[in-house]
Amino acid sequence: MSISSVKIGFDTDKYIKYQSRVIEKVLKKSHDKLYIEFGGKLIQDKHSARVLPGYREDTKFELIKKLCRHGEPIFVVSSKDIIKGRIRGDFGTTYDNETIRTLRELEKRGLVVKHTALTMLDPNKPIPQKIKKMEKVLKIMGITTHHFFSINCYKPEHELLVELERNPFILTKKKLVLIISPDGGSGKFGICLNQLYHEMKQGKSPRYHKFETFPVHDLPIKHPINLAYMSASADFYDIVMKDKRHGKASSYNRDLDNYELLHFIARQFNSEGKHLRSLSSATNMGMNMLSQGIIDDELVQKEAAAEIARRLMRYKFEAERGDEDLKVVDRVRNILAML
Repeated sequence: MSISSVKIGFDTDKYIKYQSRVIEKVLKKSHDKLYIEFGGKLIQDKHSARVLPGYREDTKFELIKKLCRHGEPIFVVSSKDIIKGRIRGDFGTTYDNETIRTLRELEKRGLVVKHTALTMLDPNKPIPQKIKKMEKVLKIMGITTHHFFSINCYKPEHELLVELERNPFILTKKKLVLIISPDGGSGKFGICLNQLYHEMKQGKSPRYHKFETFPVHDLPIKHPINLAYMSASADFYDIVMKDKRHGKASSYNRDLDNYELLHFIARQFNSEGKHLRSLSSATNMGMNMLSQGIIDDELVQKEAAAEIARRLMRYKFEAERGDEDLKVVDRVRNILAML
């Protein structure tokens, strides 16, 4: 089949045009420091390419090179994923190897990372050998690693402040900081929260925004694109739901919870927290114009449904192998039934 005859449901260039405008507007705002969290995969995003025929796998990276090339990146990796031996399904690589591979690939493409944050470490246990081994490789690559311990209790909220005081502050030189990772569920927002808290403690007025592909806020909760996102993140138990603070928008449980935490932290500071307090909802703290790139919704819905079926087969295989919980398989079955 020739390239010209391949059916396209998504126009990446059109999407980039609309998405660029939103990011440019944020970049032009006054701030002492701007943290932008990039959700999901930064490069080689095969899930998005499958769900959105016509989506270029490196679209997020294209936007960074176009708009955020002067930003300073912090690469966030979940220590739990390293210890567990989590596999990236697209490549069959464990997350320690995937971290190193991604960092090398980013450097080849012109984005040099100097800081890696290792999240969700247990403060009561020594650093595991798998982590130490990866850190040695990162040190040879000229990358500094920072240890962040799990936030054990989000409520009562004052305990969150204690946890933030315990974790380190990563000193960055540029006004724009990009929070990136090899995949979802890495703890990027926790790093953002930590950095924002310490910035405000130092008398600065930072801003925060999040840019990711899914879920899509202006599509219905049960649109196959959003359901495909739930199936892809079934092991995190993400749920797409209404953002009550916004009104009609679709968001998801972690972002809704994170928004409340962000606002709580911002309220601890007067003038320093003003920019964070100006965010009125989880949807408002995000930047997502994905729906503008959809040119064939029927085709996109079909491919999204097929992706859910693929995820079900993958999780079933992983559960049979003992690498995944049967609850995840049941969850994806339930999502498939929602189509």
